[in-house]
Amino acid sequence: MVNLEFLPVILENNQTGRNETISSISEAAAFLLNGWPKKRSSLHLEARVACYEAQSGIVSVSAARTIFVEAAIEANIYVGQEPPAILDQRRN
Repeated sequence: MVNLEFLPVILENNQTGRNETISSISEAAAFLLNGWPKKRSSLHLEARVACYEAQSGIVSVSAARTIFVEAAIEANIYVGQEPPAILDQRRN
């Protein structure tokens, strides 16, 4: 599976009760399948399709991330994004 990275998104994992940082298309796809609340909407399905299409090169990683975040907001599990300063520290 292709691991296309994006700006990290922090979500509340309803399965574990902890926050989880998602920073790639493959992590997003796995979370959509395994960490998502039981109630799933059409936007959830769109996010799953977008992840697949990003891995196939049909849509951009950025577009897939946007749909993923929109679905997380709709599901009330979106916590936020990692601040850029933290990302810079990880890279060094």
